[in-house]
Amino acid sequence: MQKYFYFLLLTVSFAQVSDYAYTGAEVSAMAGAVVAEKGNNWSIFHNPAGLAEINGTLFSAGGGSLYGFKWLPAYHLNGTIPIPIFGKTGIALQQLETKYDGAVLSTEQTISIAQGFDLQHDKNSRLSIGYTANLIQWELGSSAGISGDGTDGLELGNVNAVTVDLGVLASLREKYRFGVFLKNINSGAFGKGMTRQVLPRRINAGITYMPITGLSTSIVSEHLLGRDDLQIKGAIRYNLNSFLTIYSGAQSNPNRFGFGFTLLFNSVTDLELGDYTFSYGLLTHPVLPMTHQFKIGISL
Repeated sequence: MQKYFYFLLLTVSFAQVSDYAYTGAEVSAMAGAVVAEKGNNWSIFHNPAGLAEINGTLFSAGGGSLYGFKWLPAYHLNGTIPIPIFGKTGIALQQLETKYDGAVLSTEQTISIAQGFDLQHDKNSRLSIGYTANLIQWELGSSAGISGDGTDGLELGNVNAVTVDLGVLASLREKYRFGVFLKNINSGAFGKGMTRQVLPRRINAGITYMPITGLSTSIVSEHLLGRDDLQIKGAIRYNLNSFLTIYSGAQSNPNRFGFGFTLLFNSVTDLELGDYTFSYGLLTHPVLPMTHQFKIGISL
């Protein structure tokens, strides 16, 4: 009975799955409070203006089973490459599946291209903007059919949408940071006419304060446009030493708590392959089980 309760709850929760706000192990550990954080490989998902701050080339891959359910797997691949004149460019692929008794009920895939640019940059301050263009495909799988297990059901087809996200990031004296992220500013939607369904439109705004080297504290407000609810998120990131960073976060509405870490493995000098990272993040939920996410990355 509990399994069916979870299934119904998640079916409602992920009716619009393209608005998952915790992509990335570190982001999950910080409860999504990263809009004003220093640019990282998660920036393509949460504030593309942060791409302008990335030095070198980064690649990462990660994922996990949302809420610990094997029938709700989510994965992502992304990379960031500096391109002269055009700022920093990021590419990403995300996939989220919903399964039941071995049958795939739906699959959402998102291909993203992002760019981040500096509008102003000197030793005391920095102002960056960025955008992400997303191509979203939602494949609906098969109907139950006469057998009830989908083996003789009808193919329900797929729908596509294009969305555009916008981000702004400002920093002052390497201590104070302010970020804004607008999701789906073009009101991208699935369907047409009477069946048109606008995908989630969201605004995140936050500040990050770095009182000492290696420590950052953040507070973020998140509002899903068209709804009255407001989420407040907070997070702490601390570099314990040269190879270990820990994260912790919390949010309201609903109350959730996160924790995680990143391990840095120094480059193999003889091979010149760059630095490797391994990240883990968990995020609680007041009703559902915890979500565990993992990520590996390499910087060149």
